[in-house]
Amino acid sequence: MTHAPAEALHDLAHRLLSPDDAARWIGMLAPGLRLAHAGDGAAAGRLGGLPELPADTPWPVWEGNGPLSHIASLDCAALAAAGDAGLALPVSGTLLFFLFDGRLDGDDPLVHPEDPESRPGARVVHVPAGTTTRPRPAPAGLPPYPEVPLTAQAGLTVPASDAPSVRAAFGEAVDSRDWRRHPVNAKPFFDALRALDPDPSGSGHRLGGHAVPVQGAVEREIAHALLGSGASWQDPRLNDEAATWVLLAQIDTDCAADMMWGDVGTLYWLIRPADLADGRFEEALFTWQCC
Repeated sequence: MTHAPAEALHDLAHRLLSPDDAARWIGMLAPGLRLAHAGDGAAAGRLGGLPELPADTPWPVWEGNGPLSHIASLDCAALAAAGDAGLALPVSGTLLFFLFDGRLDGDDPLVHPEDPESRPGARVVHVPAGTTTRPRPAPAGLPPYPEVPLTAQAGLTVPASDAPSVRAAFGEAVDSRDWRRHPVNAKPFFDALRALDPDPSGSGHRLGGHAVPVQGAVEREIAHALLGSGASWQDPRLNDEAATWVLLAQIDTDCAADMMWGDVGTLYWLIRPADLADGRFEEALFTWQCC
């Protein structure tokens, strides 16, 4: 959940964990960018508004269902200038995120990794720098979300209690009935960690780093979907597959942008590092969670 300076996280670990546990936990910290409301600060992107698309690029559509909503646009050069996202992102151009969000039929998002046929309902598009673009009018019946400028803030991110890296480093104790006794989930450590990152904006938008799940590790959710419905959640292949995916972006519920994902939920796009390095954003997979 936490996005904080390295010094504060290292100090917390050495104060509240054993030396061995502190070293293992610090080794799992990952750089990432928080995407916060820009206010008067320099913008690195925005939620909502109209996407800037090349003239020959059609508005993304999920065939048989309808057009996707524009969720966010991120300036890759501004992101690179903000600091380390822990990702091999393009150094220029714009990343656009689209989702079939249920507004056309009054339902929650229907896109989920367990349903492969729904995957065209979420899209990531990279528009290279120098491409001639223009704001594209929104499709009929699908008004744009209010535009909210975002700024990017670099820091270290902390894995969730059941993230693949935590399972690999500390074992499956995170699943036990007394999970609070697990060293990185003990209440003193958990509370001190939360206190480092109060995040007064309430925004959980993020690029790279560790995801902030609402219900459980999103990497395992993606992995379970890819292994098929016959795979159990105890399948030993699950953690191996989950470890091959990284968070590309997460977009939280945000009242300023009039974005509510189910019951105060969060959207997640994940990608394999090799696909990211080669610019294969069509290989990114989407999932979402809510309370």
